[in-house]
Formats: sequence, structure tokens, C-alpha cells
Amino acid sequence: MRRTHINRGIALTGLVAAALTATLLPTPVTARAEVPAKPPVVDTVSHTNELSAAVSKLMEGTGAKAEAAALESYWTPARMKAAKPIDRVSSMNRAGAAPKQRVQTQPEGKPGSVPPAIKSKAPALSTAKSDTSAVTPQTSQPNLPYDHPAARTNGKLFFSRDNQNYVCSASIVNSEGKSLIWTAGHCLAKDATWSYNVSFVPAYSNGSRPYGTWYAKNLTTTSAWFYDHSFDYDVGAATMKVNFGYRITDYLGAQGISWNQSANYTASAFGYPASSPYNGQYLWRVDESTGDEGDGTIYMYSGLTGGSSGGPWLRDFDGSWGSVNGHNDFIYTASPSWMYSPYYGDQVASLYNAVRYETTILSLTSATPTISGTAKVGAKLTAKPGTWKPAPVTLTYRWKANGTTISGATATTFTVPAALKGKSITVTVTGARSGYTTISKTSKATKKVASGTLTGVTPKITGTAKVGTILSTVPGSWKPAGTRLSYQWYRNSSKIKGATALTYKLAKADKGKQIRIKVTGRNTGYTTLTKTSAKTKTVKA
Repeated sequence: MRRTHINRGIALTGLVAAALTATLLPTPVTARAEVPAKPPVVDTVSHTNELSAAVSKLMEGTGAKAEAAALESYWTPARMKAAKPIDRVSSMNRAGAAPKQRVQTQPEGKPGSVPPAIKSKAPALSTAKSDTSAVTPQTSQPNLPYDHPAARTNGKLFFSRDNQNYVCSASIVNSEGKSLIWTAGHCLAKDATWSYNVSFVPAYSNGSRPYGTWYAKNLTTTSAWFYDHSFDYDVGAATMKVNFGYRITDYLGAQGISWNQSANYTASAFGYPASSPYNGQYLWRVDESTGDEGDGTIYMYSGLTGGSSGGPWLRDFDGSWGSVNGHNDFIYTASPSWMYSPYYGDQVASLYNAVRYETTILSLTSATPTISGTAKVGAKLTAKPGTWKPAPVTLTYRWKANGTTISGATATTFTVPAALKGKSITVTVTGARSGYTTISKTSKATKKVASGTLTGVTPKITGTAKVGTILSTVPGSWKPAGTRLSYQWYRNSSKIKGATALTYKLAKADKGKQIRIKVTGRNTGYTTLTKTSAKTKTVKA
């Protein structure tokens, strides 16, 4: 698509929206403190997200959960709905008319792309949709249910700066750290001043936040935007803290991202426009071909207004998933239907690579496991892991003897083999959950493994007690398997020499005597066990 250039007014409408609230938030003193005397050589700059004093007063307790709860308390549905564009803020103006195309934009380096993360842990929610119709021919309200991928990966970004509250649009992008949202750089910083109280509400709709409020940990933008206000570098990323026990991508999924692609493509743009004729309360979509401005920016015929800034331009969008390859960034007042974005080149690759591994890791609440059962050969020991939080936590087990891992012993129970007689047993339980530090806890050692106890039955003798008759014994069942049995026949209380088989033929010497048999069981690692049968009747001639 090629646009005919016309002269425009010199004012540029900022797409950030301001929340008109009764309470103004003092700027944290460190919001400006990180500006060095000279810009650094590196391509990106970062800052730790902070809370203002007003929000800190809402905290109950300490830690990430308390901070997130305070921000959610501050951004009430009424306050979120009250946010409006700051179209007349002169500091957001870009002087001059849109330049005519200079040279065709070409990829600056090797093309790159990261696929979407389509799996999510989020529960299915209401399928309620808004009935608001399209406002202009090129825009439409997709009326997506909250849990649709394009709805839950888009949202509103609320933040404070210079004692005022503002709002942008943003989207979740896939990364190794599973914790990134992507937006315009001016939503996170401008004129070397960082935003604070930065919070993201995915699937926002008319004051509703079906997936809660997510609190940013770190903010990152390009050096060229932070120091020089270069719109072709106006890109930003925020690393979000864990919520509901999950990283944001693990919980909601994420769109892909790409750079150094062709400047001309079919884009599906999303955002929350707030200036007339919109009200900032619903997600809107534009499908249009992009054009090449030739100055490091691209554009599309859009119609989206203030509040949509930072919303993604999805390339290769299939109705659910696509690749962020631009975003709503700025417009010229003389032609407000044309939306501009930085061309995603090496500056996006540099920013993404700087933050792609960032994540927020929390600590699990763990317990020291215990072992139940008697430490002896053949006995079954059971690991008792205790309570691990927050659920669900995946637990794995590793049994050890005198500190050495026992091969294959990874179940909750362990039957002690004879080879471990005389050694002490421990079990190590490892808890893992996405977004949390993996923790291992080891039980106290058992006493040294004692000899096992054989289980045997009292043998029985069959046959008639008469000289010349063959007597037989029934030894019964002995445990464990592999137990070796030996036999010894007795005449009254005396051993019968050589009578060590299962059978015995009564001799003349047995006349008038009573016969019995002793069965002895032996097994490695077990105490020897002997069982004695009852005596026969007195042997007759």
C-alpha cells in the first residue's frame, strides 16, 4: 500500500492516555536518578519498576504479593474507566509534517522470529462479549471471549509518571523467561524519566480484569528513545512478576515476535483506543496493509486513537496467533487515520535479546520430609513429603544410602534390599513449579539397616507312624522369595543322622519313638528362622 503524502500540522498526538483521578501520585525520587551524565554506549536501558508513596501506603505486609495487591487496590474499575487521552500534552508532540519517503526500508540484519506460546494454564472464563459495533469501516471490535488467545494476550498497561496516571495498550510476547509484555517505549519512559506503578491488565473489558492485575518487575527500552526521543526506536518491554503462581506466558500464552522482515505486509493491529469515537473500554482490531515511510517507520490506515499506543501489529495472524512486527505508536494530527510504528529492525532484535531470558522466580514454601517404616532388610519405607505451597507443586523423590544415590529408587516408597544392611537411608524430595525456584529437602537419616525378618509357617508331617512307612513334610510358604530351606528329622529330641530330605522312611530304631522335623530358612540379609513341626504319634512296628 502506498499513501499519498500531504502536509500535516506540526503537532503529533501522543497515544498515551491519562487517568483523570482525584489522587495524584508523587514521583519516586529514583525515577530520574538513573540518568548518567552521558548516554551509555549500550543499545538498551533498564529500570526496576517502583511504587509511589501513595500506592505503598495501600500495602499490607511486604513482598511481591503485597505490592501486587496494593496496585490492584489502587487501579479500581472506576479509576481504570476514567482514564482518558492526553492529546494536548505538548511534550508528546512531534514537530513538523510527515517526511516523504526517502529510501525503501530494507532489513538491517538477519531476519529473526520467535513463535507464539499457545499453551496456557488459565481457567476457562465467561464467554460474554460486548455488543458495540464497528465505529469506522477499517476498524472492528472483535467481540472475543475473555479466554480467546487474541483477547488474553492483549491488555491495558497502567502506569504513573510526573504525578499523573496514564494508560497504554500492550501484548504478551513469547520468550525463554516467559515473563515479557511488549509495548511502545514512551509507555515505559520518556525524556529520560521512567514510569512507575506499571501494571498490566490482560483481557481488560469495561473495567473488568478477568485475569487479574500483573505487576512489572523491570522496564527496558532503547537508548535512542530514552535519551534522544527517536520515534523509530520507540519500543519497550516489561518483565512481569509472577501472579497466581505462574509466569504470565505460562498462564495466558503469548504472541510471537519478529524483526528484519519486509516493511510491507498485512497487519492485524489491536489496542484500546480511548479518544472519540471510542471510549477505551474495549479491545479493537484493524486489518490493513502496511506502508514504508522510509525514515525507519512504517504506517497503516487505521483510525485507532489515543489509548491504543503500544498495541501490537500482528504479522501472519491466523485469528488467534501471530507475530508482533510493529505497534501503534504515533499519528499526525493532520491525518489522524494513519497510524505509525517503528520498523522492527536491529533495534528490536537488540531489545528483545536483552530481555528474553529475564524472568521472575519466587520461592516455594517447602517442608523437610520424614521417613516412616522400620529400617531393616525387606521392609518398605515411605517418604512423607509434608506440605509444599503454592499448589500444585510437582514432587520427585531420590533415595540414598549413606549419602549415595540408590539407582532406580525414585518412588514415594522404597523396599530395602539386603545389600544396604548396615547403612543409613535418607530421602531427598525436590519440589518444582513453573516460575518458582526448584527446592530440594532431605530427611533425617534412619538408623542403620538391620537384618530382615523371614516369614515362615510351621511344617506339617504326613504319613502313618509305622516302621517301613515314608513320612513327608509340607514346609508351607516362606517369604521373601528366594529363601532357601533346609530340613532335619528328629527321633524324640535327637537328630536322625542323614535325615535331611523332605521325606523320611521310618526304621526299626524309630519303634516306640515320636518323630518331628525342623525346617530352617536362610536368606542374605535376614535372620535365620527355624520352624518345628508337631510330633507324630508313637511309631508302631
